[in-house]
Amino acid sequence: MIRSLLLPVILAIISLGSVSCGECVGAFGKEKVECNNGGTCNDGECDCLKGYSGVSCDSLDLCELNDVVCVFGACQDGLCECQSGYEGELCETESRMKFLGTYRVSTEGCDPLDTIAGREIEIKRDPFEASKITISDLFSYENFPVNGFFSLVEASATPNSMNFNIFGQSPDDNSKTISGSGMLDLSDTNEVRILIDYTVINGNKEYTCSLNGRLL
Repeated sequence: MIRSLLLPVILAIISLGSVSCGECVGAFGKEKVECNNGGTCNDGECDCLKGYSGVSCDSLDLCELNDVVCVFGACQDGLCECQSGYEGELCETESRMKFLGTYRVSTEGCDPLDTIAGREIEIKRDPFEASKITISDLFSYENFPVNGFFSLVEASATPNSMNFNIFGQSPDDNSKTISGSGMLDLSDTNEVRILIDYTVINGNKEYTCSLNGRLL
């Protein structure tokens, strides 16, 4: 009689153990599965809420949590780190865009050379690098015979600013070099002005130049 009563109890215990081994509440010494940050346990594993991961949902990914998708960059800790040449909250804007256009030169003086005015310079995208621009007719041979350059001058846009850098270079691939910097002046809401300060070295001669122009 006792044996017949014990058999169902033993079978029930064995059955309970076999079910509980994969469940969230431990049995027979098995630790209880705890899911943090709103996660729920299913079949012994945590199903985490959006933005959380890990065995107990303890790892937070702010990029996933806030749906941060960087157009030209990678998300780190919820913020976009942009590729070279891009800016904006989602790295969606080319840093050089603000500089592109044609400018009429008000003055371009290169001490001790004559001042040039009334002509135009044009800033375009560099076709090979997203961070670069090209400037046509800056200290050009047409305007500064003997000393001027035949080729375009390259510059790099500074992200999240109105500045660009004319890195040291030799546009004509000779000993004549140019370097400097430029910026946009937006203080007058009716027009955009460009200011460029640069230095040209030709042999033992050095020219310190300033250009002031207006966007057409």
